[in-house]
Amino acid sequence: MRLPRLEPETRFLILAAAIGAAGALVNAGFRELIALSHRVFVSGTRELFEPMGLGWKPLLVLLAPALGGLAVGALGRFSRTEVGGYALPSFLEKVNLNAAGLTLKSTLLRGLAAALTLGSGGSAGVEGPIASLGGGIAAWFARTRQLVGERLRVLIACGASAAVAAAYGAPIAGVFFTQEIVLAGNYDLQNFVRIVVASGSATVVARAIRGDAPLFEVEPFHLVGASEVLFYLALGLACGLLGAVFSRLFFASKRRFEQSTVSPMWKPAIGGAMVGVLAIFVPGVLGIGHEVIEGVLRADYNQLGSLTLSLALLVAAKMVATSLTIGSGGAGGIFGPSLVLGAVLGALVGGVADHFWHAQTSIPAHYALVGMGAFLAATVRAPLTSIFLVFEMTGSSSTAVLPTIIAVAASLFVARKLERRSIDDTELAGRGVHLKRGRDVGVLTSITCGDAMEREFAAIPATAAAPELQALLAHSKANAYVVLDAEDRLVGILSVQDLRVLDPATAADLGSLAIASELCERNVVTVFEDEPLSAALAKIDEHGFRQLPVVSRDDPRKVVGLVERRHVLTAYRRALISQRVGGG
Repeated sequence: MRLPRLEPETRFLILAAAIGAAGALVNAGFRELIALSHRVFVSGTRELFEPMGLGWKPLLVLLAPALGGLAVGALGRFSRTEVGGYALPSFLEKVNLNAAGLTLKSTLLRGLAAALTLGSGGSAGVEGPIASLGGGIAAWFARTRQLVGERLRVLIACGASAAVAAAYGAPIAGVFFTQEIVLAGNYDLQNFVRIVVASGSATVVARAIRGDAPLFEVEPFHLVGASEVLFYLALGLACGLLGAVFSRLFFASKRRFEQSTVSPMWKPAIGGAMVGVLAIFVPGVLGIGHEVIEGVLRADYNQLGSLTLSLALLVAAKMVATSLTIGSGGAGGIFGPSLVLGAVLGALVGGVADHFWHAQTSIPAHYALVGMGAFLAATVRAPLTSIFLVFEMTGSSSTAVLPTIIAVAASLFVARKLERRSIDDTELAGRGVHLKRGRDVGVLTSITCGDAMEREFAAIPATAAAPELQALLAHSKANAYVVLDAEDRLVGILSVQDLRVLDPATAADLGSLAIASELCERNVVTVFEDEPLSAALAKIDEHGFRQLPVVSRDDPRKVVGLVERRHVLTAYRRALISQRVGGG
């Protein structure tokens, strides 16, 4: 008896479910790798220093992040691969623009670097490394199945969604993480179903491994009265303000380390040592921060005075520690630190509200819960991901929906006023990549001017006289001519419209009195070979030129080709066809 042949979409959904299960196993393996790293850097080191007494524990706190950073720097140097820093933007760029460029080697090395950073006490999160690992494993599996184009991209997105869903026990948040962040807000119903299947499959496997309990336990949520919403609104405004401060601090630290002349191998160690110094005074800054969140959710807020100072100090120190860890080259994400910052800030606001308006407020732990979602929304600008992640991690009831939505909306409003882009988008914009402008711009960004330009272009010498130029109208079909000097270097552009004023009689009268270098447009806008086509199109539209000379970056007056609007459109269509190979 022959089994019925499955439809292509059914086969893909089965594949998505398998990738989901693999994503859960990847998450479990990554957690074990972090635990092993923690034992190596902390447990082993503590045993070495035990004979010196408890007074040497500050030395352990100082050494562990520095040694972890040194291990990351050495891994990058000897593997000759970029393994440190904030990896999620690079992953997003590859998924949306060059899925075939996501290699298993770089994915595994970045995962190892993240485990070294987090296990040694570096202040960072797991979502970036775990999403990259899930997506990288999915990409490797897709290649074994010879999937390319859109199907490869979607399967990578399924892997990322599965890994994040398994990491946080949050299947709905895993889906929206992929839709809002990984796929840059480009929703597609068919892809949505595939991602749901992968995320659900990952959650089933993850719960079989870890159990059904939520990541954090919190008392049942309730609102004391309608007026309490105002306190949650204030919390959202505070999260938006500090979220923007965190973003600026994050990139300021990154720029400072990039400008440093220290070898890249030593930078993560220096950043780790600075985090260690900070942790001697504020121990809560180390690691992913789950222990801090648990402590905040269970804390006794009766002693508000001393606790307020401790919480405020922890907010400031955690922002600095995360900026130092990732900015120096340590590997990790920003979800974890953002959740910690939101929880601590929420507890701070809730504690103050409870102290002065006790009869009108619920417990500070509820503010900590809402603060996690609001602060995360301020940094990643993914409101649905932020809301559902908090609900699923804590098992909160529907009563928390209204205050959370209000806090997230207020946070987004303030954050966008102060910082136009999220941390991910700012990192990508620094590379000239703008994923959220839409897939059209995304496609054009993935193609360079060198790939699309016409290498055979019409050129004339700068000394060409009027009769010679007039003759071009009858013998050439070019729209424009590149004017070159005696050394074949760019002088200007001479368009056909410029030449039409030269009728035979006028050209004969002018003779050599009018030459190409005098008639051409000298104020030429050029593009480099390695610039994206989106940049060329923007320049064409801004300046009104039909074509742009493509020049060498080594010699900006050396013309290597010409790019016109028609070349942009041809390359765009070719790229769309290539992406759709294998189905959608």
